[in-house]
Amino acid sequence: MLKRIIKLRSPKFHDIPGWCLDCGVYVFDMSEPPSKKRKTILDFFRRKEKGNKKDSVEKKEAPLDSVMSSADSKSKESQITPSDKPSSSKDFSRSVSDENKHAQSAVGPLQEGGSSVSGGASMYGGASRKGDVSRTDSQNSYCSSDGDPTQEYDMLQDFTDPPTPDIPDHKPSQKRDDSLWKGKSLGSLYRNPPEMNLLPPLKSHPDHHVLIKLPYKYDPKERPHPHPHHYTDKWDSYHVRMPCSNQSEFPVNNKIRRRWDIIESALRKPIPGPFELADAISKYNTRLTDKNFRVLTEFCFDILSNSERTQFFDVILPKTIKLALSLPHLITQPIPLLKREKNKSITLSQEQIACLLANAFLCTFPRRNARGKSAEYYNYPSINFNSLYDGDPRFQDVKLEKLKCIFNYFRRVTTAMPAGVVTFTRQCVDKFPDWKNLGDTLTDIHVSAEGTIEDDGDGLLQVDFANKYMGGGVLGMGAVQEEIRFLICPEMIVTRLFTECLEKNESLIMKGCERFSNYSGYAGKFKWAGDFVDKTLRDQWGRLFTDVVAIDALIIREYSHQFKMGSVLREINKAYSGFFVPHYNFVTQPPLPAVCTGNWGCGAFGGDKRLKALIQLIAATQARREVSYFTFDDSLLRDELYDIHVYLTKTNPMGIGNILTLIEQYGKKITDSKQFKKTTNLFQYIPKVFDGTLENTDSEPESPGFTRSDSREMQYQGAGGEDELDGHSNTAGKSTLHKSNSLDYKAHTP
Repeated sequence: MLKRIIKLRSPKFHDIPGWCLDCGVYVFDMSEPPSKKRKTILDFFRRKEKGNKKDSVEKKEAPLDSVMSSADSKSKESQITPSDKPSSSKDFSRSVSDENKHAQSAVGPLQEGGSSVSGGASMYGGASRKGDVSRTDSQNSYCSSDGDPTQEYDMLQDFTDPPTPDIPDHKPSQKRDDSLWKGKSLGSLYRNPPEMNLLPPLKSHPDHHVLIKLPYKYDPKERPHPHPHHYTDKWDSYHVRMPCSNQSEFPVNNKIRRRWDIIESALRKPIPGPFELADAISKYNTRLTDKNFRVLTEFCFDILSNSERTQFFDVILPKTIKLALSLPHLITQPIPLLKREKNKSITLSQEQIACLLANAFLCTFPRRNARGKSAEYYNYPSINFNSLYDGDPRFQDVKLEKLKCIFNYFRRVTTAMPAGVVTFTRQCVDKFPDWKNLGDTLTDIHVSAEGTIEDDGDGLLQVDFANKYMGGGVLGMGAVQEEIRFLICPEMIVTRLFTECLEKNESLIMKGCERFSNYSGYAGKFKWAGDFVDKTLRDQWGRLFTDVVAIDALIIREYSHQFKMGSVLREINKAYSGFFVPHYNFVTQPPLPAVCTGNWGCGAFGGDKRLKALIQLIAATQARREVSYFTFDDSLLRDELYDIHVYLTKTNPMGIGNILTLIEQYGKKITDSKQFKKTTNLFQYIPKVFDGTLENTDSEPESPGFTRSDSREMQYQGAGGEDELDGHSNTAGKSTLHKSNSLDYKAHTP
C-alpha cells in the first residue's frame, strides 16, 4: 500500500478523506490496483500485505488508527475485542438502556408523515446524545461555503489563509405574503411551465444519451423501462466503470474473482445491524474496517429509535440492497462520463438514479476511493458513501443529520418509486460576448431578504453555488448551500458519479430532480426537518419543472483581487455559461425563465456580495433572463441592490461595458487605500463618481484613471447613451480600461 504522510495542522483539510483532525496527519492511499497492470493485481496486494508488516507508524488517536489499520480480515478482527463489538447488532440493541434513547413517539426519517420542525430541533425528541460534544463554527467554516474548497488545495504547498468567511448558521427567513420585496413582483417573472409547453419527442443522439426505452411518454403509473433489454458494458476511460462489469475484478484468497459476485455474496446474507452492514461492505472494500463506520454505527444506535432501527434493517435495507443488485437489469447501457470541454447530456429514470445511489450507499463503485493525483478519477468527486460513515461522531453531528436525509430518501423510493426522468447536461461555452463593449442596460429584478432559492424558485432557473467538484462536501462535513441542496434532493448526488470537475467556461444543468426533505439551520447547525412532498408539475418527458444550474465561483484570497478585470470577466463568463441557452429562438419561443439566485460565492469563498450581484445581473441580461435575488436576511443588501439597479437602469442608465469600467476603477481605489474600502462600498461608489461627492483625502492618492474633472465629464455624458464611459476611448476626460492579468483559475478556484 502506497502511503504519503504529511503533517499539517489546519482546519482546511478536515473534510478530506483520510485526514486526521486530531493528529494533523493526512495519508494518501491507493485504494485500487493500477488499471494498466491487470495481470499483476495479486502481486500488488501481496506487496501491500508485506508492506503493512514493515510499516511502523505511531498510532496516537482513534481517527488515525482507522486510516492506518490493516486491510486483511485477521488484522481487523484483532483490533476489535468482544467487549468493543457485540456479537450482533440485535444483541447490542437489547443491551442499550431505554433511558439513553430518544423518545419513541418522535417522527424520524424512517417513519411516515414527518413534519417540519423549526429552530433546528432534533427530529427525535430534541434530546442531546450521550457524550455529545458541540463543535465550534470555525471547525465547519472551511469545509463547505459554496462547496468544499479543500478539494482543490495542493497538500504539498504552503497556503495563505483566505479572508474570514461570512457563513450564517441559520436558514433564511421564510417568505410570507407580507414580506417586503422590491422591484418586479415574484409572480410576474417568467417561469416554467410556459404557456407553450411543447417539447420535441425524447430522442437519443451522440450528445444526448437516453438510458430508457423510446419512444416514451410520461405516465405516473408506469415507470420507464431501461434500454436495451440486456446489459451491455464498456470498461474504458470514457464511461463509468460499473461494479457489475465482468472486467471489474477483485483478489480473494490469492485468486482473482469477479467483483460483482463478491458484492452479491456479501449483501445477500442477513444484515441485522450496522456492524453486519460494515462487515458486508468491507468484503469488497478491504481497506475499510468497523472503525471506518463509526458515524453510521452511532447513527443507528444513538439516533434511530428501536422501532426505526428495526424498520430500516428489516424492511428498508433489504429493499435497498435488492435495488442495488438490480444494477445490470436497470442500467443496461454504458453511462458516458461528462468530460471537460464537451457538451453532453444524460437522461435517466428516477428508478435508475435510485439504483445508482443505492450502490453508492453500499460503496460498490470500483476505483472511486483513490484520491491521489495519479488516480484515474482524480478529477472527479467521490461517489461511494464511506466518507460519510467515517469519523469521530462526537465532532460530526452534521453527518448524522445528513444520514437522516439519506435514510429518508431510501425510505421513500423503496416504498413508492417515482416514475419520472431527470436530465443532466454539461454545458461548455466557447465564445463569450465582448462584455466591455456591450451597451445593454440591466435586466429586471425582484429582490427580497426573505425566502430561499429552493422554496421560492418554482419554475425558475435555480442557481447552485457549486464547487467545481459537484456536490462539494456533501459526503463529508460541508453543509451550506450546495451541500444542503444535494441532501434535500439526493438525486443530484448521482452527478458525482459521471461529472468531471468544471472548467471556467462550463456549468452543469440538472432538470427534474425531486425534493424529498425539509431542513432547518445552516452550516454547523444544519438539521434534517422532516419529509417533503414535491408537488412540482412535470413536462412531457416526465421531468419536474425544477431546473438547477451549478456554477462554481472563484475563491478570493485577497479582497481587492476580485475587482480586477480578469477575475470579473471570469465570473461573468462562468455565470453566463449557466444562464445561456444555445440556439434559442426568442421570436417564436416564450421568454426564458428568470434566474433565481443569491449571494453566490460570498461565504468561505470570500466574494463581495455587491460585486457578485452585479456580475450575475450582467450575465443574466446578456442571456435575456430576469433575476430573482434572495439576500439571505440581509435587508440592507436588499435595499442597496434595488437602489443601484434603479440608478443604473433609470436614474443614470448605462450599459454593461460602462458598469465594468466602474467596477475596475473601484478595485483600484480600494487597492490604493484600505480606508476607502471601509467607508465606501461598490454600490455607494458608483453614484458618487457621477454626483461629484467622491472626495479624496490626503491619505488617499488619486485613483488612476479617475479625477474630479473626470467625474464631472462623465456626469455630463451620462445622458449621452451608448457613448458614455467608453472603456476603449482615449479621448481626454474619459476613463480607460487598463488590461489586467487574469487570476490563475486552478490556483484560486475551490
